[in-house]
Amino acid sequence: MCTFIWLFRACLDVDQFEKSSKPTNSGASLGLRHRTTYSEVRSQSSFAIVFGEKMEDKEWKDAFEVPPSKFSRHKKGLTLVLLDEDEIEESTVGAVEITKQANKLAECEWDAMINYPSRDDPESVEISYKDIDHLAPEAFLTSSIMNFYIRYLQQQSSPTNRAIWDCHFFNTYFYQKLKEAVSHKGSEKDSFIKFRRWWKGVNIFQKAYIFIPIHEDLHWSLVIICIPDKEDESEPILLHLDSLGLHSSKSIFGNIRSYLKEEWNFLNLEISPSDIPIPERIWRHLPSCIDERKIVVPQQKNDYDCGLFVLFFMERFIEEAPERLKRKDLAMFGKRWFKAEEASGLRVKIRNLLEKEFQVARESCRSRESSSSSGGAVG
Repeated sequence: MCTFIWLFRACLDVDQFEKSSKPTNSGASLGLRHRTTYSEVRSQSSFAIVFGEKMEDKEWKDAFEVPPSKFSRHKKGLTLVLLDEDEIEESTVGAVEITKQANKLAECEWDAMINYPSRDDPESVEISYKDIDHLAPEAFLTSSIMNFYIRYLQQQSSPTNRAIWDCHFFNTYFYQKLKEAVSHKGSEKDSFIKFRRWWKGVNIFQKAYIFIPIHEDLHWSLVIICIPDKEDESEPILLHLDSLGLHSSKSIFGNIRSYLKEEWNFLNLEISPSDIPIPERIWRHLPSCIDERKIVVPQQKNDYDCGLFVLFFMERFIEEAPERLKRKDLAMFGKRWFKAEEASGLRVKIRNLLEKEFQVARESCRSRESSSSSGGAVG
C-alpha cells in the first residue's frame, strides 16, 4: 500500500528549517527549498516525525489521501511525495540510529577524562573536557585547571634546570589542610603527623622554594617560602604575592609560620645535627628567624584573572629567581615586573595545552565507540 502525502510549503518553511539551511556543494539546501523526500524530512526534523504520526490518524489520513492528478498540477507550492510504508519505517530507524551514534560520540568527547601527566603518576591531575569551559573569556579558573598548570610547570624540571629542580609545588588543596593542621583541633601531634603525608619523603628545608597557592574568599594569591643556602647566614623569607591585595598577609604569614615551626619541631627529633639543612645558628632559633615580605606586584585589571596571575607569578619567578633568594634579590619584583596582559594571556596558552592533551583521548574514545558499533552489528 502506498501513502500520498502533501507537504505544504507554508508548514515546512518554519524557523527550524530556515535557520538550519546551509548550502551544500551541489547548491542544494538542508532547509527543504528543493524537492525533498519524506525520509529526508524525517531524518532532519522533529516536525516531520510529528507530521508522520498524525498521518496514522484516520481523519488526517483521509484529509491528505487525494488523487494526484487532481491537485498536483494546480496547487502551486505543494510537493507530492510517494513512498512505501516499509521505506518510511526503514528510513526512520536508520536516522534514529545515526542520531544515537552521533550523540554517543558527542557525549564521549564531553565526558572524556585525562590524568595529567599520566595515570601512573601519584600526583596526577584528573581533568574532564568540560573543565576547559573555565578557560573561556572572563571565566574563573578552577582547582583542576590550576593544578594542571602547576603540574605542567613541574614537568619542565630537569637536573640541569636547578631553578625548578629545587622547587616544591603544593596543589590548591594544601593550604586549607595546613590551616586545619596548625589549628590543633584534635591531638596536636597526631594532627600534624597525618598532615605530613602531603610532602612524604621531602625535606622542605632542603628546597630552595616552596610554592603554596592560597584560595580564600573566591580569590587566589600565592605564597613562596624561600629557604637560604646552608652556607648562607640568611634566614628563610616568606613572600606573599596578591594581584588584588584582598588577602590578609598577616593571617597567611601566621599560618605558614606555624606550619614551619611544627615541621621544625618534628625534624629536630628525627635528624642529626650534621643533617641540618640550613645554617645552624638560624636553625636553632628558626621560629623567630623568619622574614615576612608582602610583595608589590602587577595588579589585574578585572575581577576574574586572579588564578592566572598566581600561575604567572610562579612561571615568571622560576624563570628569573636565583638559585637561592637573598634580600637584595627582592628588587626583581614591583608593579612593572611584567605587563598585566602577559598574565591574562596565559588563559589561551593553557587552553591550547589542554586541547592537545585531549586530542589523544578524543581519538581513543572515537575508536572505542566505532569498534563497539561495528561489533554490535555483526550477527
